[in-house]
Amino acid sequence: MKIRMLFMMIVGILFVTACGQESLNERHEVYLSEKGWEIKDSIEVETYILDIPDELLSNYEASGITFLSEYLGEEVIRHTYVLKEKDDNGERLQAVIFEVDKEIIGGYGVLRTWVPGVFNLDDKERLIKEQMIK
Repeated sequence: MKIRMLFMMIVGILFVTACGQESLNERHEVYLSEKGWEIKDSIEVETYILDIPDELLSNYEASGITFLSEYLGEEVIRHTYVLKEKDDNGERLQAVIFEVDKEIIGGYGVLRTWVPGVFNLDDKERLIKEQMIK
């Protein structure tokens, strides 16, 4: 009886945890789909204090990624995804989404075959027009 009760509690905890994770993924899917992107798979979730050197921050801002400077010194959660979209070499693109206090604060795309290598997630049409992605 006690083993059965313990088993049911563990299943319940796992179910609640899975449901919480699913809603988080749904928010990210909606965020990216509103920008024209589709998630293929999740790669990594990392929590840390956002600290970016000025030179790197300038590179992000030159690529149209301007939200990062507002959150320097704050704890962020970074979610990295593989996208369904591919670059002109057939490599899958990645998307990075940042959250603070469970709110999406922004994100950017990663295009490894292109310099500077990151792009604003709103630039899908431009990347297609420039034949950087398929």
